[in-house]
Amino acid sequence: MRYRKAEIDEISQLVNLRKKQLIDEGLATINNIDIELLKYFELSLRDGSLISWIAEEYGIIVATSGICFYQLPPTYSNPTGKIAYITNMYTKNEYRGKGIALNLLKLVVDEAKKQGYKGVRLHASKQGKSIYERFGFTDYEGYMEIQL
Repeated sequence: MRYRKAEIDEISQLVNLRKKQLIDEGLATINNIDIELLKYFELSLRDGSLISWIAEEYGIIVATSGICFYQLPPTYSNPTGKIAYITNMYTKNEYRGKGIALNLLKLVVDEAKKQGYKGVRLHASKQGKSIYERFGFTDYEGYMEIQL
């Protein structure tokens, strides 16, 4: 298994895996979101507001992860307002249970540390919640969060 950052020319694969993730999470395919996803991945990968780590085997992406960086108005608990948010955690069915998601999670959390973030947030699916808890995330104001 090889782990590396996703590249711009892999956006179509990221789009397809994102759609599979949403379907696996039980969301109905009521809209075609291909164009929006293509635009999102292209813009955010280029400007660095999203860093996506992938796992690949034999040149095929088998799992994805992502961490978004954005800013909200400051609060007392977050004076900078800076947020690091994990998204796009998805592993193809046949590769689940092999520690791949945990390895990707570590890589995206390390990205937040490198950029000076003090915490990371996410919304957990039912399937993913136990992985995040094992990593140290706890429920916090409707999110799961870990302090770095």
